[in-house]
Amino acid sequence: MLIKIFLALLSIIFSVLMIYITTINFKKKILSQFEFLIWNLCWLGIIFLSVRPKFIDDYFLKTYESDIFYIITILSIIFLLIFCYFNMLKIKIIEKKINTIIRAEALKKIINKIKN
Repeated sequence: MLIKIFLALLSIIFSVLMIYITTINFKKKILSQFEFLIWNLCWLGIIFLSVRPKFIDDYFLKTYESDIFYIITILSIIFLLIFCYFNMLKIKIIEKKINTIIRAEALKKIINKIKN
């Protein structure tokens, strides 16, 4: 029971932190409004499941025999979400840098054609 309370607190703190990071990246224009909404719904879903563990306890206790499997499953889902989120952020940042470089090169070519 104590482990579930600790995991619930940990996941709530994690989700609030991720909502903050998602908001910062939205304000930096790295995330679109749709992505911002989807990721915030995901983090709020984790908070909901952490506050209402009875909601998912019934499923896991009926389906699986062990509590340790429950804990490992929840932690793995959280880590997968973390990796997916930060991977998507890195891809978006690299995409913006590549677009900036491509635009700069295109402008250089246009300026060179105008000068000639």
